[in-house]
Amino acid sequence: MLSFYWVNGTQTLYKESIAMKSLKPYERSVFYYETDKMSIVHHSNYVRIFGEARIDLLRQLGFPLETVEKDGASLHTISVHSEFKRPLVFAEPFAVYTVITNVNEETFEIGYRIVSRKTGQISVTGNSVQCFADNELNPITLSDVSEALSVRLKEYIGCEASDN
Repeated sequence: MLSFYWVNGTQTLYKESIAMKSLKPYERSVFYYETDKMSIVHHSNYVRIFGEARIDLLRQLGFPLETVEKDGASLHTISVHSEFKRPLVFAEPFAVYTVITNVNEETFEIGYRIVSRKTGQISVTGNSVQCFADNELNPITLSDVSEALSVRLKEYIGCEASDN
């Protein structure tokens, strides 16, 4: 079955994998510039990695951030929390497993679990709360951004990214 959503009068097709509620983890390796003198990832870079995973999650849901921004909305982080378990090191491959944990008309929350592909150990867990704003930085509701985005986020509450 094909599903469509509308953004400013443009009809867009949801990808087949989205309709099956299949989310993949965001994956890459640690860059040299992300490490400190001890050759481990500096703690501030995990927030950036959360941001990369968040952008990837929106893309997988069928709402690439560049499309949302082109339609006059910008994504903002209201809060972010992280707990460090085991540091990643330069060139270490990792995966970020995301899960949408809460959605209301003003905000949505995403949980993160960063796992080393080398050891299988959890490196960092955390969460962030996002909102949207218009071009003048006035808060706007999810429905104002896109009714389809609001519905899509709610459909995926609790659906964690997986390797399957």
